[in-house]
Amino acid sequence: MRSTFLGFNTVKSGLFAAQRALDITGHNLANVNTKGYTRQRLNQVQSNPMNLPGGQGMMGTGVDTLSITQFRNEFLDFKFRSEVNAQGFWEAKRDGLRFIETIFNEPSETGISTVMDEMFSAFQELSKNPENLTTRALVRQRAIAFTNSVNHMYNQMEKMAVDLNFDINTTVNSINGYGEQIAVLNDQIFRSEIDGGHANDLRDQRNLLIDELSKLVNVEVVEVIDPQDQQAKGQSEHVGKKMVLQINGQPLVSHNKTYQLDTSTEKASSFDPNIMMRDIRWANGDAIDLRGVNGELKALLELRDGTTDNAKGVPFYIGELNKFVNKFAEEINNLHTSGYGLNGAVDSNGYHLFTNGKKAKGDPTLDGTLITAKNIQISLDVDVDLNKIAASSRIDLLPGDGSIALEMNQLRHKDSMFMQGKPEDYIKSLISNLGVDTQEAIRMGANQTFLVEQVDNQRQAISGVSIDEEMSNMVRFQHAYNASARMITTMDEMLDVVINRIGLVGR
Repeated sequence: MRSTFLGFNTVKSGLFAAQRALDITGHNLANVNTKGYTRQRLNQVQSNPMNLPGGQGMMGTGVDTLSITQFRNEFLDFKFRSEVNAQGFWEAKRDGLRFIETIFNEPSETGISTVMDEMFSAFQELSKNPENLTTRALVRQRAIAFTNSVNHMYNQMEKMAVDLNFDINTTVNSINGYGEQIAVLNDQIFRSEIDGGHANDLRDQRNLLIDELSKLVNVEVVEVIDPQDQQAKGQSEHVGKKMVLQINGQPLVSHNKTYQLDTSTEKASSFDPNIMMRDIRWANGDAIDLRGVNGELKALLELRDGTTDNAKGVPFYIGELNKFVNKFAEEINNLHTSGYGLNGAVDSNGYHLFTNGKKAKGDPTLDGTLITAKNIQISLDVDVDLNKIAASSRIDLLPGDGSIALEMNQLRHKDSMFMQGKPEDYIKSLISNLGVDTQEAIRMGANQTFLVEQVDNQRQAISGVSIDEEMSNMVRFQHAYNASARMITTMDEMLDVVINRIGLVGR
């Protein structure tokens, strides 16, 4: 036989369930603009029914609220982090290559091609008037402009490499910071869910941190049950699970412990042994396998250290510029040392036009030392004495012979100087390859941005808060609450008849 107050308990459960559902709806609406928030819902199930005698069946006893869970798709989380990781890589590479393009500044009126053309034009003028000191001064100034331009390009790229080194250190610190925050949240979530609950808001905070971390470096997210945790075995869903974040198979976070990256050790840069760059290792000194590392960190490392066609970074372009400068200076010097200046003395030839610093004729430190974009200078001899600029091929033809100056001018058309062809062709080829790489990074960055937006839209379709849907739910739960309240009023009136008026009717 049913209890007199069974109806009260049944309706009360409906009242409380509607009230809790309204609270959750309010929480969803309050966080409609909260980044990383996942909408929540109340899971309900019928209470255990009561058997009626005589095979009449079972009478329902109301509703039970089981849990508050989230609308979240783990596959879309994985997909989003994979795409945002690629986005971080291409955006960082795009910005770096754009800056290298700015350093080369080609084509322009101030680029190396223009400066080189002006120097060749000065050689041509010298071939016409080899005895004219004004023309010789122009040659010297054009040569100095060429060396200054090359030196400036090298210095800018060297500074860029140093700045990238700082960016890498900052990125590693950010990765460590995310790891520490995630470890703290792991512990809080584990403690909150040990009794079977769902720490939804804490999980949202952790997922947002993992999303942001994934843009810097690719991480593998694994939730496992500790083999020694006997209490958690056999329980459903995520109860007792501990999260592990791995970089290339090595743990960055293991539940509430962090294994941080370290950049305190240094190594020589690939373009200058005197310039030190930070070496990434684990804090305990173990080496980290960076071959599988992606994201913004990989792009910064490639830009700072890349020397191959598959990873073109600052050292690659410094190397290409050095090859050009060394060969170009060698060709000019070979002609210049064979020619004669205006002195007319026996010692009037053999001077270099370009050196690896302001070295004088016969200085042994010049021999065997490559001329590079960093050290190329006009020779001290030519700098202090215009008469030592070689223009004549024979001493007996002085001062009117300009054949060597003409040959130096003709170097601009020498197809065999470089594999790419003339000096101008080498520069054009280098700039073209840089432009292709930059355009690829721009295109891939735009594609990845689109893919990230698409995946995020899919995530938001499942996890995001819809104001219209929540308003609809609010009205629905409000009516359920009002109906349960009205039902309690009706049962109260029925009990009032039973308690206060049965037996008094007709008196």
